[in-house]
Amino acid sequence: MINLLSDTQIIILSCVLSLVFIFIIGILSFLIYKSKKKGMQNDAVSSRSNDEFISLIGGVENIISFELKGVSRLVLVLKDYKKINKEELKKFYISRTLEMSDKIILVGENLKPLDEILKSVK
Repeated sequence: MINLLSDTQIIILSCVLSLVFIFIIGILSFLIYKSKKKGMQNDAVSSRSNDEFISLIGGVENIISFELKGVSRLVLVLKDYKKINKEELKKFYISRTLEMSDKIILVGENLKPLDEILKSVK
C-alpha cells in the first residue's frame, strides 16, 4: 500500500481542518445570535404600546419635530425636556440619550420602529 501522507502531514492537515471548522461554526453562531437579537428587539418594541413610548417622551403635545438619522439615532426636538423618562426608554432598546440645548438624541441599535410610532401620531 502506498502512503501518500506522512504522520506529521496528517496531524497538520487535521489541525488546519479543525480550525477552519471551528471558525465557520463561530461565524454561523454569531450571525444567528445577531438575527435573533434583532428579531427580539423588534418584537419587544411592537409588544409595547405606541402610547407607552409617546408618554415616555412627554406626550404628543410635547413633540415639536423628530428625525431618524441612519437607523441608530433618533433626533427629537421637544417643548419640555424634563418630561422625558430616560430610564423607562431603555425598555425600547435605547442605549443612551444625548442632550443638547435644543434637541435630544436617542441612540440605539435599530430605532426604525420608534420612528414609525412617531410618524403614526404626528
